[in-house]
Amino acid sequence: MSAVDVIAGRYELGERLGYGGMSTVQVAVDRRLERQVAVKLLAEHLADDSQFISRFRREALSAARLVHPNIVQVFDFGLDEASGRHYIVMEYIHGRSGAEILREETRLGVSDTLELVDGACRGLVHAHRMGVIHRDVKPGNILRSDDGAVKLADFGIAKAVGGTSQLTQAGSVLGTAAYLAPEQATGSDVGPPADMYGLGVVTYQLLAGRLPYEASSLTELALLQQREYPIRLDEISTEVPTALALAVEKALALDPGERYASAEEMRRALHDGARGIAPPGTETDNTAATSMLSRHEPTAATRMASSAPPPLPRGGGRRLEPQAPPGGLPPSRYEPIPDIPPSRRDLEPARKSGGLGKLVAVLAVAALLAVAIAFAVGSSSGNSSLNLSPVDGNDTGEVVDQLNSLIEDNTR
Repeated sequence: MSAVDVIAGRYELGERLGYGGMSTVQVAVDRRLERQVAVKLLAEHLADDSQFISRFRREALSAARLVHPNIVQVFDFGLDEASGRHYIVMEYIHGRSGAEILREETRLGVSDTLELVDGACRGLVHAHRMGVIHRDVKPGNILRSDDGAVKLADFGIAKAVGGTSQLTQAGSVLGTAAYLAPEQATGSDVGPPADMYGLGVVTYQLLAGRLPYEASSLTELALLQQREYPIRLDEISTEVPTALALAVEKALALDPGERYASAEEMRRALHDGARGIAPPGTETDNTAATSMLSRHEPTAATRMASSAPPPLPRGGGRRLEPQAPPGGLPPSRYEPIPDIPPSRRDLEPARKSGGLGKLVAVLAVAALLAVAIAFAVGSSSGNSSLNLSPVDGNDTGEVVDQLNSLIEDNTR
């Protein structure tokens, strides 16, 4: 029988709930209060960074003061002297995280997405009011309990890591790079707009079943963010109203000043977008021209890319190029072109042209008969002189006039 693993002589560790480059989360029993809790054990490689420990303690204290229905409560933190492990004790949520929901369902409908994002927005409103920036908003940190309550987890931890030299070690950033605001990825000071960007990426992923940018590193992510806009949500799914797509797009603006001023403003904009009300200053006309104007002057190549289907996931599939069939025919001739009968409009010019030709022909025959008669008469009277001049005209009236003149000259 294996020994029971106990942290700080109080928290009896159980099964592992999740793990990452920074930490491992396990369910535990608080022996003192006789309740289930979640214990986050920080990775050992972070325990030797004094700057990190100092920031971690300061931010853990801030997170512990965040008491709100949409925030996972932090109960305790410290260092287990026996094992040398730093820990954080949090409220245990019976349910699933946004990451688990995406793995099981791929994407969500508009109403389910707004339910999750609404709770996250409410939690951010309270946190920002208390001066705490999350800095690590992602599906794994949005929890939905079995009774439907939505809570935002891991407050303060991301901010504690934000300024340390260990930020890029052990994949701690690469695992969440897609949710980092551009200013955060470059190491600049961040504020509430950074959380708006992260939540915008989460909203996009929940509705589209994919990330707005597929990047494997911070450098690649920064290049993609600077060069192009993600495919707009209403171009991926017909279930997403254009107004809602524009509301999400506003949260993904590169310039922090162009995003929402607060989480409450974003929450209201998303609900309005679901009802067809676009954020002020955006264009709801989903044409190519207005889409280009509503974005930050993207290139023609970007707009062409935005109308294309979503790219295949990285590391897996590849697009199959058409193979030329035996005989060397080009791909464009694979499919036979059906014989399409000409339309009435297509036939109309030909009919008009044919009518003019018939009229000219009849007049020409009449002229020849008249000339022949005149020749016969002239021969019998001893006058066989005929005046034959060429008939040339641009329209029916000219031709008729010239033929009449020809007949009169030879039958006078």
